[in-house]
Amino acid sequence: EVHMLSRNAFNALLKTLEEPPEHVKFIFATTEIRKVPVTVLSRCQRFDLRRVNVETLAEHFKMIADKEGAKLTNEAINLIARAADGSVRDGQSLLDQTIATSAGFELTDTNVRTILGLADRERTFDLLELSMKGDITGALNIVGEDYANGADPIILLRDLLDLVHWLTRLKVTPAIGEDLVNPESERVRGLNLVGQFSMASLSRTWQMLLKGLQEAQTVPS
Repeated sequence: EVHMLSRNAFNALLKTLEEPPEHVKFIFATTEIRKVPVTVLSRCQRFDLRRVNVETLAEHFKMIADKEGAKLTNEAINLIARAADGSVRDGQSLLDQTIATSAGFELTDTNVRTILGLADRERTFDLLELSMKGDITGALNIVGEDYANGADPIILLRDLLDLVHWLTRLKVTPAIGEDLVNPESERVRGLNLVGQFSMASLSRTWQMLLKGLQEAQTVPS
């Protein structure tokens, strides 16, 4: 984690990086490239590791699950792949956590949500729909129940943002509604919902949720 080095440590490295011994290879890893001095960057070959797409992650996790003798439905595997957010390492940690509590039976996406503490996607649809209709009591009831069951309100807001983003993409390019990575129930409900919302309302909702997320991250309670 090269961004953790101090200024003095970077300075001490410079001469060695300029004239490295033949038997030494330096490999620096960082998620915060801007913290690495230009003097160090200019002496390195840089390789940017991009996020892995959901389809590739799902295939990888399915291969691991098969080798481990764990039984997970395709929907469960896809859910873990989406929750990994492009990171193989994070996804494998989630998969390990899931397999460790499987007790030998086949796990569904509902089981995975419970094990990993993820919000139910169907309830996220319900929450968005109630909010857009102005049913504040119904929306607050869902949030209250999810909070009582251990859901993080910040995660709930991020799930809403993710759903609005997906619906916006669906509005622009309906073909993504045929992507089998998403369960059939989500595809059907998404296509139904997107027909009710204009692009302007989806854009306003995105801006309001984004502002709400920023505020929720700073309030004491």
